[in-house]
Amino acid sequence: MTVHPRLARQNTKFEPSIRTVAGRYHVAYGFSPSNCTLVEGEDGCVLVDTLPTVEFAEPVAEAFRQITDKPIRAVVYTHVHPDHISGVRAFVSDEEVRSGAVEIVALDELTDHLARDSGLLAPVLARRAMYTFGFQLPRDEGGNVGSGLGPPNIPGRRSFIAPTRTFAGQEDIEVAGIRLTLIHLPSETDDQVVVWSGDDRVLLSADVIQGETFPNIYALRGTGFRNPMVWVRAIDRLRGLQPETLIPHHGRPVGGAAAVDGVLTAYRDAIQYLHDQTVRWINRGAMPDELADRVAMPPHLADHEWLGEFYGSYKHSAPAIYAGYVGWFDGDPAKLDPPPRQDRAARYVGLMGGRDALLREAGAALEKGDAQWSAELTGWLVAADTGDTEARSLRADALRRWGLAQANTNWRNWALTAALELEGKLKPPRGLPFGHPDTVRTFPMSRMLETMTVRLRAEAALDMHITVAFETTDTDEACALQVRRGVCQFHADPPENADIRLRFSRAFLESTVTGGARFPAGVAAGDVAATGDTDGIDSFFALFETPSLEMPIVAP
Repeated sequence: MTVHPRLARQNTKFEPSIRTVAGRYHVAYGFSPSNCTLVEGEDGCVLVDTLPTVEFAEPVAEAFRQITDKPIRAVVYTHVHPDHISGVRAFVSDEEVRSGAVEIVALDELTDHLARDSGLLAPVLARRAMYTFGFQLPRDEGGNVGSGLGPPNIPGRRSFIAPTRTFAGQEDIEVAGIRLTLIHLPSETDDQVVVWSGDDRVLLSADVIQGETFPNIYALRGTGFRNPMVWVRAIDRLRGLQPETLIPHHGRPVGGAAAVDGVLTAYRDAIQYLHDQTVRWINRGAMPDELADRVAMPPHLADHEWLGEFYGSYKHSAPAIYAGYVGWFDGDPAKLDPPPRQDRAARYVGLMGGRDALLREAGAALEKGDAQWSAELTGWLVAADTGDTEARSLRADALRRWGLAQANTNWRNWALTAALELEGKLKPPRGLPFGHPDTVRTFPMSRMLETMTVRLRAEAALDMHITVAFETTDTDEACALQVRRGVCQFHADPPENADIRLRFSRAFLESTVTGGARFPAGVAAGDVAATGDTDGIDSFFALFETPSLEMPIVAP
């Protein structure tokens, strides 16, 4: 078996189609892991979300043109995640936006959140996303068979056009006779926006309803705490609207007030059940690894068509609730100052009879069909010696066998990609650690340079004390970085007594992120004007690491 039967059945839902509901809402379903919706008005249309890439979006744009030749007058971004905003150039052009023919509407927090997500933790989150979505797995039954929300999330050309109209809280818009209300409802993301038509009783729920799957209360690719009760209150707000049609941007549209209320109620009840029972057991002293076995859904929720564990799961969400409320410490003092990972692993291997005995036991477990136990045992061997090729190979076999048996696509993709890493078969990653150039160009300089604080090689800067001011010549942006004995402090306003001042164009700044340009080379080439103690420029920039997506995850 290479695809779990329940996952195979889930994947049969994702036949690409344009589904027209409530007369004028054309929903592109099954073309990509996410949906987008074209709302047709009197002499124009509103597009809500734009799919993950230009390649995903182009056939949808053509399908929409077969339905109507009315131009798109406005695009609404529902939230920051790339699968909802990155196909925009397939639908509208920069010139249409610049001329005012098309508005791009979004929450006022969206671009700031975009910069945040492409900032401090961008390299590791980009790397982990490769595992979650199985970007390097083959598109066959032994590899990436889908996202649980739709077809496989395939990398491609991302695009982004910055919003031209933003709002806070709630906004009414009217375009081509279409009256819509945009409502900010923090839930799956802090900047989540739903689109409501009171005229048609149609609700576009964005990712407040994450699809026909139990939602990702915690995303394995890495995310901040998604408070389940904030999410529940968001769904209750949707229930209060009493919609007659539900259009989620993962999953199929739902028609009929009773059916819509049934989905919304079950979804919110499942999230609250997980939250309440997890907190109940936390208050009884359960540790994070125990929660996974203590909290299970009642049958009426576990068996609900919209709540299968194909994307989110109870087992990987409950420990995140623990961490969100209590923090990482589970109460065991022995974990406060343990020996280094490799030393601890070597001690465990010794206690278990040594490397060869443990390898035999792991091999026997795999032969008996216990792939998880085999993977756990070989994990100690790889941690003790990451160069142990025999242990790595056996662990890869165990993870692959375990992964192929999973119905949850996140678990499957992580296991299969981890196996490739252990075998040395992952390809060098493509792209930038800080997002697509289209998005980077929208970031203020302060966001770009603030990321340097976490790239400082502190051990090389313990005796350093230097302040460098950065100023653009054409966009009136300025900030500074001060290295002080192993700490890099960011200054939103450059101190007057900065040791070095660097002045450059906005284009040069962007090229340092998107094109590999370096400030010392820019000074030498005349692209950067430097004043002050310029002899210290090279040594200052040498203190910072170059971000990279090439990092081990399962065998660090």
